[in-house]
Amino acid sequence: MALVCVVFLMHARSALVAIVMLPIGVLMAMIAMHALGLNSNIMSLGGIAIAIGAMVDAAIVMIENAHKHLERAPPEAPRLQIIIAACREVGPALFFSLLIITVSFLPVFTLESQEGRMFTPLAYTKTFAMAGAALLSITLVPVLMLLFIRGKIMPEKKNPINRFLIWIYRPVIAWVMRWKKLTIAAAALALGATAYPAMQLAASSCPC
Repeated sequence: MALVCVVFLMHARSALVAIVMLPIGVLMAMIAMHALGLNSNIMSLGGIAIAIGAMVDAAIVMIENAHKHLERAPPEAPRLQIIIAACREVGPALFFSLLIITVSFLPVFTLESQEGRMFTPLAYTKTFAMAGAALLSITLVPVLMLLFIRGKIMPEKKNPINRFLIWIYRPVIAWVMRWKKLTIAAAALALGATAYPAMQLAASSCPC
């Protein structure tokens, strides 16, 4: 995830925000595991592994938004106020989006018997990790941004990788917007083609 900041934003210091935030979020999940007496096994650690990608999403979105604000701001504008404004703009939405992901695994707690014993530790650790990430996204991440987002901010249009991807993306989005009905029909056809394979899948929730 830190590589995303380096490649697409061309700013190595910004990557430190995600690098610092991620282990702290995992540590918070580990502390909650210890408090509840959960063991570190393949299923409980798998919950953290599933959550890692989503945990840093908020940090990356906030970093990118801060870069946009700094890029558009006049040179004499105070950096502190710009970054605070950028965090306020997307912070609440990111916080509640992470909370929604946090509660997405709550139905797993209703599983019983062998399935419940197998998947409950995973649901616990994923819930703990995402809750920690939601808290850090509105507390630690803005502070880290103030510390690390310094120096020259490269505009998006000057990044050769961004220019190349935009060059590929624009014709595609122009085509699908021109042929809206055909695009929707193709998506519906692809969805319908999955109906038969889905019906052939086993109904058991336990792979053993």
